[in-house]
Parts: sequence; structure tokens; C-alpha cells
Amino acid sequence: MVRSVILAVAVVFLLTAAQDRYAYSAEAVKGPVVPEKAEARLDPPETKILTLDQCIELAFRNNPGFQIEQEKITELENDYTIASAGLYPKVTVSGYYSRVNMERVGIQPIMQYGEESLGQVKLKQLLYDGGKTRYSGRAASKAADAQRSSTEAARLDTVYIVSQAYYRVLEARELLRVGENSRSQREAFFKLTDSYFKAGKATRIEALKAEAQLLDAERSLIQAREALRISELILRKTIGIGVDAQITIADGLPDTFAEPANDELLLARMVENNPDLKKSAQFKEQARLSIDSATGSYLPEISLQGSYGYRQRDTGQPPLSGDEWMAGVFLEWSLFEGGTTRAQVAKARARYREVEWNDKAIRDQVRVDLSQALGDIRTAIASIRSSKRLVEAQDESYKATMEFYKRGKATYIEVLSAETDLTQAKAAYVRSVGDYQSASARLDRVTGKRYAANEKQGGVQ
Repeated sequence: MVRSVILAVAVVFLLTAAQDRYAYSAEAVKGPVVPEKAEARLDPPETKILTLDQCIELAFRNNPGFQIEQEKITELENDYTIASAGLYPKVTVSGYYSRVNMERVGIQPIMQYGEESLGQVKLKQLLYDGGKTRYSGRAASKAADAQRSSTEAARLDTVYIVSQAYYRVLEARELLRVGENSRSQREAFFKLTDSYFKAGKATRIEALKAEAQLLDAERSLIQAREALRISELILRKTIGIGVDAQITIADGLPDTFAEPANDELLLARMVENNPDLKKSAQFKEQARLSIDSATGSYLPEISLQGSYGYRQRDTGQPPLSGDEWMAGVFLEWSLFEGGTTRAQVAKARARYREVEWNDKAIRDQVRVDLSQALGDIRTAIASIRSSKRLVEAQDESYKATMEFYKRGKATYIEVLSAETDLTQAKAAYVRSVGDYQSASARLDRVTGKRYAANEKQGGVQ
């Protein structure tokens, strides 16, 4: 008996040690993995000047959704290990000790023993199971690949969302400057008309109109300040640094605006790099392999099995003990199971058809997204050109009108109209630049342009 127990304990110890080598430690996943970088921790009272690249890096570290996507990769990689484990030998160890009442009724002569112990090691190697295990492992591998593409999609989505929020702050800041300049112009005109009114060179209506325009400029200025405050709040929330952090952006409006590449080149780039297309194709292959795995249940399972143990019996006389072993090839074929296999195959095929339709929808959608992004960029570039020229023209018109007004050759209405036209032209230019940057960031997302630090984001090539 002692020898059986020692054998069982030794085998358990060896197998446990082997498994510990590959065990997954729970200590490693107590919360999101955040690199320890001092610059990532922002002190709320201190104002930080951040570039777009810094905002994106902060979002990568602080965005819970992105961290979850990364953890899912580890989860699915372990699913692959689990699904493929059946292809490797399965070794188990067992042991028992029993004590029998010798006075029980119906005792057989062959069971004339009071105590029995057994220590045993068993081995099972799957030889064939219709491809269930092999295809299940390959399907799990495709699921892991699809998750990697999903993580890349989440990464690009993070870049896109942060870029959008960053450009909105930039646009709001520039519109605030336009509003401040407009207020300064209208304040100067109000003072001029007020002095003319006091000198008898202007009517009270002119002074009142100028004052009304000044008050309207102050209202627009307050609105622009609030828009900037809200856009900065959204940016802080997007990069995950806390809504109370004090930040300001480093960049200004760009001076050059590149035309997008030709449609064929961008289409080829999208087909090659778009993570949504990759993920959809991998899900489709996973669904196909799942059909093969489910179909394997119709076929028999063949395995090689063997065991070795040591048994000891106490018969009241000198105990009987000795080694025992068994080895053989086993076949198991399920002939009836209530339609389980047929239902599993039908479910897998329905899942494959579902993925096929979803794949078609995704392919159509990314084509639409590409066309829309290109159209928005081209429209924005045309708007930038026209609004920039209009700003120059309105600026000249405003200066000329002011000079004419001072000489008494222009009315106050013409001056107020020139001020309004100039302010609107400047605001249109700023919005056109913002539309260009947003559309360019969207084009980067659709074509699957990978993010790289220190590389200009939101630009077309």
C-alpha cells in the first residue's frame, strides 16, 4: 500500500511542476497595463502643452476600451491552447484506498480481502476524431487573429477620435481669435461713431447701430469661449487624463494642404490595410473551420490508451501485491445522440452565412467611407482656396470702407456690412481647415494607416 501511495504522490508532484512552468499568473493582470512614464501623469493645477502625438499616446495608455481589446488577445490565445490541447497526450494519475466489511452479505470468494490500494498512471493519445480537435484549434487561431485585427481597429479608432477632438479644440481656438479680432474692430468703430456723434458728424442711429454690433460681437465672443471650453473638456475626456486637468494644444492651423492620392491607389491601400476588412475575413474563415469541426462528430474517435499501476490487497494472509499495466487502441463511435451533431452543424452553417452577409456589408461600408472621406477632403480644399481668397478681398474691402467712412464717402451701414463679411470669411476659412483635418483623419482610418509617433496625423499622401 505504501508503495502505491508514494508512486501516486510522485507522479502528481512531477505533473504539477510541469504545469506550473506554463501557468498563467493572475498577479500579472490586476488592472490595466500602464507604462510608468512620469510625463503621462498630469498635475491638475499645472497647465500642460500637448501635441497631437502626446494626446494620442496618453489615450493609448488611459483608454479602457483599448486596454480591454488588448486583454482579449491573451484570452483568445489561451482559447487556442485549450482547443489544441486534445492533439497532445493526456496523462492522468489516480490512486485509492478502500477497506471492506468482511461480514457483509453476498461476499464472493474472489473478494476475500479486507483492504485494497492502487496507484495508477494513465495515458491517452488521440489518433483520430474526424478533425474536430484540429479544426477547433485552427478556428480558435483565426479568432485570435481576428482579435488582433480588432485591436488594431481600436487603435486606429483611438487615433481618429483623439485627432477629431484635437482638431475641434484647434478650430475653436482659432474661431475665438476671429471673435476677439471682430470685437476689437467693432469696438474701434463704436468709439469712432460715438465721437462723431458727440461732434455732430454722425446721427444717434449710427452710434446705436455700432453699439449693437459691438454687443453682438461680445455675445459671439462668449459663445466662442464656451465652445473652446467644451472642446477642451471633450479632449481631456477622450485622452483619459481627467476633466479637471489643465491643458492647451501646441499646434496651429496648417499652411499647406495636400491633395489626396488617386482613387485606385487609395482603394488598394484600403483593401490591404483596413483592419475591419481583415477582421471580417478572419471571422469568415473561423466560421468555415467551425463547420468542419462540427461535422467531425459524425465520424469515430480512435485513441491509443495505456495505464500502469501498482495494486496491493490485504487478504488476511500474506498481502497480494504487484505491478499491472494495460495498452491498446480504442474506437468510439456515437451512433445516436438525439440530433445534437446535426443541430451543431446546422448552427455552424447558419453562423457562416451570417458572417458572409456581414462581410459583404462591411466591404460595402468601407467603400462608402472611402468615397465620402475623399469627397470631404476635396470639398474642404476647394473651400479653403475660396475662403482664403475671400478673406483677402474682404480685408481690403473693410480697410477701404473704413477710410471712405472717415472721409464721409461711405455710410455706417457699409462699414458694419464690411465688418460682418470679413468676420464671416475668416470663420469660414477656419471651419474649412477644420473640415480638411477631420476628413484627412477619417481617410487615415479608412485606409488603415498605422499610427507612428512623430508622424503627422490627419494628412494625406
